[in-house]
Amino acid sequence: KTILIEEFTGHKCSNCPNGSRIIENIIETYCDHVVILACHPFNQDFTSPNDSGPLATDFRTSETTEIAEDFGFWGFPSALLNRINTGKFFQPFELNTEIHNLLFDESNSPIPPDLDIKISFSSSSSPIGINIEIEKLNELNGEYKLAVVVSEDFIISGQYDGNELIEDYEHNHVYRSAINGTWGEPINLIEKNIVKHYDLVNFNEINDISNCTIVAYVYNSETEEIIQAAKKKIDLFEQL
Repeated sequence: KTILIEEFTGHKCSNCPNGSRIIENIIETYCDHVVILACHPFNQDFTSPNDSGPLATDFRTSETTEIAEDFGFWGFPSALLNRINTGKFFQPFELNTEIHNLLFDESNSPIPPDLDIKISFSSSSSPIGINIEIEKLNELNGEYKLAVVVSEDFIISGQYDGNELIEDYEHNHVYRSAINGTWGEPINLIEKNIVKHYDLVNFNEINDISNCTIVAYVYNSETEEIIQAAKKKIDLFEQL
């Protein structure tokens, strides 16, 4: 089972690096069982870029703004965890226990996933072809949607950390754009296997495509809770 953490953060938020460090420790603990998206919504002082200087990078996206507004965003740093509890925003220090409860049952045995999501690529030049294969492992009730997102690592730009402005801070897991819309698209889980194909054509907001990752997740349309997530780094050499 793989869960999604949507980390809401800002480069002018002095407490956000501590939140990010907690989440990086979570990655070390749970490895491939967690996927991170660092979200920078509009309409927030902590995310607005300066006209020039180390804080001039604009990380904001309309998609993360929609998500923040839909779930009642209240402040930085905070995070959605599989959008459980009708999209409750957690403080970073609250995440560990919640993650454990999502991944393990009362006897501490791993909870098996309801779906398997595989991501692959079918071309090495623009547009990059993205293939999403979904295999249903358990019977599911309700209606579900698939969302596909591109994120980027290793963006060097300014960040307040406590009282210090770090001019060459490394920003990772940055939500760049939604490939099939903020809320994704309906999928028919009556079928056991589903295959979707997308083209990644708009690189305008991306610094370096080789530092990007495709993230896919499936969620219940009514509860909005995510039931499975997956990620795969774009490796241009692997596709040649």
